Amino acid sequence: MTFPPAPEPTAEHEDQEHRHAVNKLLAEAGEAGRRAAGWVRELAARQSEAGHRAVLERAADALEQAAGREVVPGGDGQLDEELAYDLGAGVVTGGVLAGGLPELSVGERIALVAVCALAAAMPRTVLGDLGRELPVLVSTMEAAAEAGRTAHCGDR
Repeated sequence: MTFPPAPEPTAEHEDQEHRHAVNKLLAEAGEAGRRAAGWVRELAARQSEAGHRAVLERAADALEQAAGREVVPGGDGQLDEELAYDLGAGVVTGGVLAGGLPELSVGERIALVAVCALAAAMPRTVLGDLGRELPVLVSTMEAAAEAGRTAHCGDR
C-alpha cells in the first residue's frame, strides 16, 4: 500500500503557525513582566516611606504594561513617555519628597534596574527580530528578578 504525498503547507497554514509562535512569545513576555512586577510590589510593601512605596508600585504597573500590552507586532516599538519615566532611575532613588533612599540592598537595586531596563526594551523588539530578541530579554528578566529575590537585605 502506498500513501499519497503529504500536502504542501499553505501560506495560510504557515501564517497561522507564525501568529501562534508570536502569540506564545508575547504571552511569555507578559508573564515574565507580571512575575517581575510581583517582586517589585513586594519591595514596595516593605518600604516605610509612602513616597518610595508609590514609586515602586508605579514601576510594577509599568513593568507589567511594558512587557505585555506595549509589545505590539506591527507597532512603532516606542514606549510611552510615562511608562519610560516609571521605569527610570527613580526606582532606586525613590520618591523625591521621601527622606533617604528606598530600603533596598545593593543586589536588589541592581536587579531592579535590570528588570526595568529589560521591560523598557521589550516593545522595541517588534522592530527587529522578535523571535530572537524577545526570548533573550524575557529569560534575562526572569534571571534578574530571581537574583533580586535572593539578594541579601542586609547588604546595603
